[in-house]
Amino acid sequence: MTMTLPHLAPYDPLDPAHNADPAARLAEARDRCPVSQPRPGVHFLTRHDDVRDILTAPEAYSSVDNFALEGGARTADLPAATITMLDPPDHTALRARLRRWFAPAVIRKQEPRVRDIVTDVLDAWQPGQKAEIYHDLARQVPTRVVYAFLGLPEEDWDRLQQWADAIDDVIPQVAIDMPEFVALTRYLGEQFGARAAAPATGEGVLDGLAHPADGEPPLTPVEAVIHAFQLIVASTDTTASLITNLLHELLADRSHWERLLADRSLIPTAIEESLRHDAPLQYVLRTVTQEGEISGCPVKPGDRLAVSLQSANWDDRAWGADAADYSLNRPAGQATPMAFGYGIHTCLGAPLARLQARVVLEQLLERFPDLRLAPGYRREPAPGLVMVRRPARLDVVP
Repeated sequence: MTMTLPHLAPYDPLDPAHNADPAARLAEARDRCPVSQPRPGVHFLTRHDDVRDILTAPEAYSSVDNFALEGGARTADLPAATITMLDPPDHTALRARLRRWFAPAVIRKQEPRVRDIVTDVLDAWQPGQKAEIYHDLARQVPTRVVYAFLGLPEEDWDRLQQWADAIDDVIPQVAIDMPEFVALTRYLGEQFGARAAAPATGEGVLDGLAHPADGEPPLTPVEAVIHAFQLIVASTDTTASLITNLLHELLADRSHWERLLADRSLIPTAIEESLRHDAPLQYVLRTVTQEGEISGCPVKPGDRLAVSLQSANWDDRAWGADAADYSLNRPAGQATPMAFGYGIHTCLGAPLARLQARVVLEQLLERFPDLRLAPGYRREPAPGLVMVRRPARLDVVP
């Protein structure tokens, strides 16, 4: 069944109020109109199986120009395409090139640096003194990790983050003349140029972009800058949201926290269930390239699809009657988790995000076992967000 009247569609992915409290609206959409049309030329998909099928059919549903939701609109006129905005064969070649930086052995080598970063952040905490998770921890860790991963000088991290924060606030509509975008891309260009002019060191992604492996064609400076920019923007706020959402669930019902204190082997389960229950990225976009139907709804070339990762992760048809609950008892392999996308565009940085969440959780459990929500804390949604969902703040007492 399809719903074509915008004012009757249960969920509008561009409405911050819908994103702030989506559960009831998404449940209604899954039950009543799994493919709705909240805006002209835009279809919103909510059921697990539809989402999985769309994400595994790039020949029919293109990722090109996929950051503009309005029908027929185009993305910011970036000087080069990011990996999230490419289809095969271009996507295949670029992903193969970038994947070596996210190979398991490479990610394992990042763990000591991640531990040092988390330790440094938590050293500022004092037992019994109120702290705020998002700004004081969850945002600090992934920004430092990604700058270290790129190989950028530590003395520049603070100003880099000022620019990245401003850009995150307006995603997905980033203007290329935005002062912070100009400053960040200019800085990355200077860093790339310096590395290209020097012998390869093998340290950091940016050095690897400047010195391709045997058989790889060299990247232009513009291409290298956009790939580095994509890594910064894609990996900071989503990982910060993962850490914030994870800790909210563990502390809102503190029996979860107590179980992890008693059994550290549950840490991976806690992280995976957080990703399912509170997907940091709420939806991804595709463009229809072939005439067809989705759950009986006709679609035509040029139509835009907003594919709800969060709704897929809450679909009781796939996850069972307790799909809306956060549960440390959820069996592995129950359905296909969608938090990091699916198919050829599954997030390359997912292993790095999981590593950061694990190290943060391990250190908090060890150093602050009495961690709890601050007295009187009430969850309020972060204002204005449409693609990412998390609390505006998470006040705790270590």
